[in-house]
Amino acid sequence: MPDTELITIGAFARACGLSASALRFYADAGVLAPALVDEGTGYRYYAPEQSAPARLLRHLRAVNMPLPAVTALLAEPDPARALVLLDEHLADLDRHQGEIRAAAAAALAALLATHGSASGSGGGAHSVPDDDRGGARSPLATVRNPEPERGSPGTRDDVWVSGPVLAAAIDQVATATVADAEPAVLDTILFEADGSQLILTATDRYRLATRTVRLTRVSAAVWDATVNADDLRATASWLRRRHTVALRPHSDRVEFCTAATDSLESDRVEAGEPTTRHAAQPDDTRRYCRRSTHDFPDYRVMLAALAPVRTRVVLSRAALLDAMERADSPTVVLHTTSTGTVSAAAGATCEQPEPAAAQHIPQATATGPAMTIHFAVTTLYPAVAAAVGPEVMLDLIAPDQPVLIRSADDGDLSTLAMPRKPEPTEETAR
Repeated sequence: MPDTELITIGAFARACGLSASALRFYADAGVLAPALVDEGTGYRYYAPEQSAPARLLRHLRAVNMPLPAVTALLAEPDPARALVLLDEHLADLDRHQGEIRAAAAAALAALLATHGSASGSGGGAHSVPDDDRGGARSPLATVRNPEPERGSPGTRDDVWVSGPVLAAAIDQVATATVADAEPAVLDTILFEADGSQLILTATDRYRLATRTVRLTRVSAAVWDATVNADDLRATASWLRRRHTVALRPHSDRVEFCTAATDSLESDRVEAGEPTTRHAAQPDDTRRYCRRSTHDFPDYRVMLAALAPVRTRVVLSRAALLDAMERADSPTVVLHTTSTGTVSAAAGATCEQPEPAAAQHIPQATATGPAMTIHFAVTTLYPAVAAAVGPEVMLDLIAPDQPVLIRSADDGDLSTLAMPRKPEPTEETAR
């Protein structure tokens, strides 16, 4: 049993502002280990004095500090040296922002030189469509139904999150959905509120993506809803422009509303003014997404059935994306060695039966037995591109077993991706 002064991972997550899943990611990456792991149950416990470094970790990740730099800073006993490490990273960020501003200025100058200063709309600002896909929004995703359901859970089941973070989470897990799918549940996203975080999950049979989002307000709400993915994609653009939103489940849909909606209604109630249906809910303060009637697959059973991880790889997300782009092949082959190095190569094809030379991936580390594993780029690239934070972690079991791709900042994203068999030409080359 743990020492009575230790606290559970859930309580520690709430205290430091990180999700429990993100804490597991950082522990597995060797950045912030729990004070105790119960050998019988596997439960992780933290000491109260670990709250300060955990909060610092959250802030460092918010400014995109890479894991190796975070690990070095947290382990640095000299406060002056720790400040130097942070200053060096912030200076790198400033330089990068300067490069972006210079590139933006050059692009604007080139555009003006080509087309002149006048725009087709008389120089005015261009309107931005509310749907990122440029098409009409789903009617049910944008309906402004001003009448709350009688007997609905109301604010007791409200879950408050950051609008932009939720929009990003929808985009990230939506890569594992299938449009016009059969069965239809493959074009849905499961929302779960567990009292401490919001979890979004989607699967297309070949991939499974699950994303945790930290709550912006304390909530004891526990509920789940399987939500139409098209409605959510259409709502994402609206969410990106709302600082904080509340999610509220109804029998046939999930409601997204802004703080302004509830504050206006509560002000009227406190003043003794009756709340008319339309006056209580101004335009553009709510969105609704349809709930699916299909049961979402029990993805936790799928994850629990996975064999133990044999090799764990931590590497730069940008470096892995670059390796796949440079490979210029439908298949990418990852190689890990017993000494901890990681490399990538283009898979063999009928046109090029000889496997390409592997390219070393800098600042990548691998622990565990050497392994070679093949991926379809169309499977691996979206999972890595949608990751949160600068790094990704690959949990490898075997060349023919699913790979768990994990990433984290203050929340985390996990994607289960299937590798592929080597091409026959590559097997022959071996």
